[in-house]
Amino acid sequence: MRFLFSDRFSKKALNFYNGFVNLLVILTVPIVILTLMIAIAIILYDLRLFTAHITEGKLVLEHEKAFKLLIKNILNFFVLIELFRVFLDVIEYRRIRKRQMLEAGIVFVVREIVISMFDQRFTYLDLIGYGVLLVALGVTYVLIERSWLDVIRVMRMKPKEGDSFSEDIKQVYRKLKVRKVEE
Repeated sequence: MRFLFSDRFSKKALNFYNGFVNLLVILTVPIVILTLMIAIAIILYDLRLFTAHITEGKLVLEHEKAFKLLIKNILNFFVLIELFRVFLDVIEYRRIRKRQMLEAGIVFVVREIVISMFDQRFTYLDLIGYGVLLVALGVTYVLIERSWLDVIRVMRMKPKEGDSFSEDIKQVYRKLKVRKVEE
């Protein structure tokens, strides 16, 4: 049982995990590119349908359907872009950033609001729900941004002599610097 806690086993497990994640990335990147290309092709096809209704003078009802379909697919494309930004961040940093997930959530909620408005299938309860969700996501986003700016501000502070808190910050900074050099 001790071998599970040894450095050698930990390094082998970490190397295996990194190799597995790299393999998954290699396999999924072409799928992501293909998905984006298909989404662009769908948008161009919908645009052709929309313009065909204008140039050929088709019925107004079909024109509205083509326009709604075009708007839905463009909004879906925006959601895909946000989700792929999160995916690329996971690939690059090996973590999911809350800020980007919130941005994707906000884009998705706005997409749902716009689609509901175009389809005219919303009630006041739907609007209240979307509003509450949008406010919650927005407030969370602002709080995360604000806390990040506070961290940056603390890191840029110049310590005063004799300040024990400043000395603690200096020690933590030195330890982090030493760890980076060792890696």
